[in-house]
Amino acid sequence: MNYLFFAEADVETAEEAMLLPASNYLGCDPVSGGIKLMFAAVDGTETREVVTLSCANGNQKTVLDAFVAIMNTRPHSGGYIVVADADVAIPGGGDDVAKRTASYHKAFRGLVTGCAIA
Repeated sequence: MNYLFFAEADVETAEEAMLLPASNYLGCDPVSGGIKLMFAAVDGTETREVVTLSCANGNQKTVLDAFVAIMNTRPHSGGYIVVADADVAIPGGGDDVAKRTASYHKAFRGLVTGCAIA
């Protein structure tokens, strides 16, 4: 089974980063400026985990196609896949400390520019 990692910018508290089983994917909703990915809750409740990937309008279908390919990477061996890591904070660093660079899976070909978890 594949596990998908997502992180918002400056992860400092719970639910600003998530590692979700790909099998929990329920569907998506293309929205203005991105695409909302919905997953079954990891705690077994009826709530949904929602991850929004930001992209320019008109690129939602291409981003979704890439996401499906990412989910299906190594279907028989499983693994941990970084889908979107927008966390640029350096633990213990102040505002004047250099930040890390956000990284998004190469399958997005630079189309994804942000990640938000709700």
